[in-house]
Amino acid sequence: MVKASRLRSILVLVLAVCMMAGIVAGCGSSATDTKSSDTAASTAAASSTAAADSSVSQEPVNLQFWTISLQPTFTDFFNKLIETYQNDHKNVTVKWTDLPYDAIQNKLITAAAGGNAPDVVNLNTEMALTLAGKGILVDLEKEATAEQKSVYIQTLFKSASLADATYAFPWYGAPEVMIYNKDLFAKAGLTSTPKTLDEMLSMAKQMKEKTGAYLYIPDEFRRILWLEGINILSDDKSKAAFNTPEALELLTKYQKAAKDGIIPKDNWGQWEKMLQQYNTGKLAMINSGAQSINRVKDEAPNIYKNTEVTEAMVGKAGIINNSVMNLVVTQLSKHHTEAIDFAAFITNDDNQLAFSKTVSIFPSTTKASQDPYFKSDTSTIEKKAISIVADELPKTADMTLAVTKQLDIYDALKKAQQSVTVHGGDPKKALDEAEKKVNDLLAADK
Repeated sequence: MVKASRLRSILVLVLAVCMMAGIVAGCGSSATDTKSSDTAASTAAASSTAAADSSVSQEPVNLQFWTISLQPTFTDFFNKLIETYQNDHKNVTVKWTDLPYDAIQNKLITAAAGGNAPDVVNLNTEMALTLAGKGILVDLEKEATAEQKSVYIQTLFKSASLADATYAFPWYGAPEVMIYNKDLFAKAGLTSTPKTLDEMLSMAKQMKEKTGAYLYIPDEFRRILWLEGINILSDDKSKAAFNTPEALELLTKYQKAAKDGIIPKDNWGQWEKMLQQYNTGKLAMINSGAQSINRVKDEAPNIYKNTEVTEAMVGKAGIINNSVMNLVVTQLSKHHTEAIDFAAFITNDDNQLAFSKTVSIFPSTTKASQDPYFKSDTSTIEKKAISIVADELPKTADMTLAVTKQLDIYDALKKAQQSVTVHGGDPKKALDEAEKKVNDLLAADK
């Protein structure tokens, strides 16, 4: 095991680098429709891990639990959960700290440097894998029980894996739906929404010419590759695999669309930019999690009145992005068993279902995801989106590379796209340069 002093040093370095990438995101304080916190209390009471579990020490245990942007909207909900857990585990005291998106990274750096890193932390999959690759996180394959690991949708549980190790309990996800402006589609004379990326490109010109609005801002180039079934890395993750004739054709096609002005040249995959454009009537549709509808409702009520939802647009692979938030346990924790038990409690079937009933997210456990609640009411656009997500779930995936250099690889692909769509560079040269950069990154990481 890596020594605590070295873990602290590594964590500080890794988080300092990740700050520039901006890859940690939470449920967000803009989430609405919070129900009574009594739901959390009653559900938690029924689902709490048995206090008599002999694997959990009866010595006094203090756990630090860090989350991202859940207060004040969900303060009562999580206080009830924590209270229930502590009542069932008399020796455990949980201190909950909620931090805004732009603060958690600095706080983690400071805490790690002082040898006081939290025990259980809320991270997205990319951040979790980056830390896992540096030996910062507990391998749940080794330290969690079979029962604890069995409740999750296995594709989501394995999304935070490196080789044979898994470093996170998946918590809540946001499978994408298509959110679109009915008025702009009508003005453009378009009677249906695009089902595929190819259809989107074929319809984008008509939307732009008839309304002046963009039909769609493309996702990050790496995700376009995934959606179109083009592997970024080889099966053994030892070398780049994306420099193919199919990728060249794809990048060339997007270069022409950008040059013709029917899609933006840059800011691909920038969610805040997409939402801003949509909320001002300059963008006709976005592929995004159902919780984005709340932002539209709050920030652009007139646009909200003309908003409708349908299934997310897909590429040739037929998969839909499902960005998952997770709970991880740090190696610096002095109480691995208890921290794992608490993380499993927060993310179990009953508590995930209760949380999903307070906000437009989707659970990562098998039983909760199949609950009739998700299809029982389509009276509002928000609830209709959740019903669509329930049908989409088998086609969703958390799109991560599961390698320690993934952020650098993503950056290489982004630069390739920008060199072509923004600066008019040669697509073949851009892919060749990106391939070399990625291979160098992978070789250096061996």
